Amino acid sequence: MKSALCGLLIAATLACADAETASQTAVASTTQAASASSSQNQDAIVAEVAGRKITLKELDDHWQQTDPGERARITQLLYQNQRNVLDQMIGDALIEQAAKTAGVPVEKYVAEETAKLLSPVTDADIEAFYNANKDRAQGRTLDQLKGPIRDFLAGNHKAQARAQLVDNLKQKSALRVMLEPPRQHVELASHDPAVGPVTAPVTLIEFSDYQ
Repeated sequence: MKSALCGLLIAATLACADAETASQTAVASTTQAASASSSQNQDAIVAEVAGRKITLKELDDHWQQTDPGERARITQLLYQNQRNVLDQMIGDALIEQAAKTAGVPVEKYVAEETAKLLSPVTDADIEAFYNANKDRAQGRTLDQLKGPIRDFLAGNHKAQARAQLVDNLKQKSALRVMLEPPRQHVELASHDPAVGPVTAPVTLIEFSDYQ
């Protein structure tokens, strides 16, 4: 969050930023832990307690016995973090190549190309944002928050313009992504309700909550 906001921005915006930062920190921690785990030998000692040594294999075995839903959630979280980082790397590579082809520095290329896609922040945009968060404005008026809100929205528009630029470059490139999403094997009991042949190449599973 930009320093220009300096405590003036609506509490809702600050709360969203804090939540996003916390989420990114948690995902980063998960990624680091997974990377450290994958780089160690399964016989590596990960802890010693009361004279007992716990190996990485024991830890992984216990991990596999935890709640499948939570395991799938964390695995998906790790994949999504990796995919977000990969998308950022792909975008950077496409922009660098386009800037090289255009014969200009990357910063200049991005500035010139995003300017073509950038939509200005209007007073109507600011008023709409303020009204949507008015109950969290802590008594501040639209005039008091107009500057910080404009800066915040301008930052969002700039990020959106860069994302659009990357999307445009992707359409012109021979891009292939081989990072596979996680897949979770689900055991089906013989008494589970099902429609279709058991030899079907694809099985769709619906999880429902009837509470």
